[in-house]
Amino acid sequence: MIKKILILFFLFGFLTQSFAECKVVESTGEALIQNGDLGAAKNQAIIRAKWAALENAAQVNIKVETIVQNAILVDESIKSEVSGAVKNFTILDEGKDGDTYWVKIKAEVEPKDAVKTVSIFAKNTSISVLLPVVFPDGRVLESSPLSEKIINELVLQNFEVVDIASLGNPYSIEQLSNAMKNNDFLTLRSLAYRALSGVLLVGKVESIATAKEGKNIGYGINLPFNIVNGKLTYRLIGTKDGQKIILDSGYVSARGQAASVDDAVYNMLENLSYEVTNRIISSISEKIRGIENKKVEIVLAGNTDVDKLLQLKNDLQYIAWVLNIETQGTDKLVLDYPEKVVYLANAIEQKRGYSIKKINDRQIILEENR
Repeated sequence: MIKKILILFFLFGFLTQSFAECKVVESTGEALIQNGDLGAAKNQAIIRAKWAALENAAQVNIKVETIVQNAILVDESIKSEVSGAVKNFTILDEGKDGDTYWVKIKAEVEPKDAVKTVSIFAKNTSISVLLPVVFPDGRVLESSPLSEKIINELVLQNFEVVDIASLGNPYSIEQLSNAMKNNDFLTLRSLAYRALSGVLLVGKVESIATAKEGKNIGYGINLPFNIVNGKLTYRLIGTKDGQKIILDSGYVSARGQAASVDDAVYNMLENLSYEVTNRIISSISEKIRGIENKKVEIVLAGNTDVDKLLQLKNDLQYIAWVLNIETQGTDKLVLDYPEKVVYLANAIEQKRGYSIKKINDRQIILEENR
């Protein structure tokens, strides 16, 4: 009897904990009614409402629909992922508005599963940057000449860059330090997925005033300026085979001097940026092109005209990150691409000359618009 009570107590505790981990979210979704098929439109609207619930539970700052303009491409990518993260849902309201069907749902979502699901859209070529600076008096500055310099250089290299400081950093400098020290990827990853970034550059600059203006430096001479030493400690975190890994790490020191301590800190950051920017940019470029690069097939369905395939090849050459395009037969191209295939499909559709028929992790099938 006692054994049965203990088992029931254990199960009750387990179930209570499971439900306590879920977050209840209300969300809406809508879909175009095509050929009068209300059932299909309702199902599509429910999938989109579930995805909206996941984004809400994961607290993302950038919605997928804002970077993939074609809703059908998003649907193709998420339809097999949504069900696992949404534990339960009920329809609160639904209706028809012109040629659109809409639903409002209440969903139970497990936040960790939501984060994992949403991260399938994290862009390999998007870098989230957070490099706060600790002044000698303890003040913390989250944007600085150092982070601005690195961000500007990354943009020049065609990377998308998100300044985490502009989104609101949820962690203190102590929490960041502990996360880096202990390789706490869960905490660090949460900084990147909010912006759908696949790579995170995180670190901190600690500074100390080593000499103050007026200090006697011997022979009756007083120091005419303040001296500040600083050290940047950083981690560059990416993904390999679905797992977060450290792509690069290190520390770099620099010194600054000026009439005031604050100006000496800014001069130190300027000097630090010259020391570290090229190193970090090179590391990011090398790692992303090496780890994430993959072959993708582009099939122009039913095509037998070589000139049309060459036109498609020419169009693809102007899409960012597309490299080494090879022709195979009259209907297929193979290229190198380091990003998620859905983003390549989205870029092709923006050309307006083609429609996407089907996509998977390694292949895009499309047809020419007539």
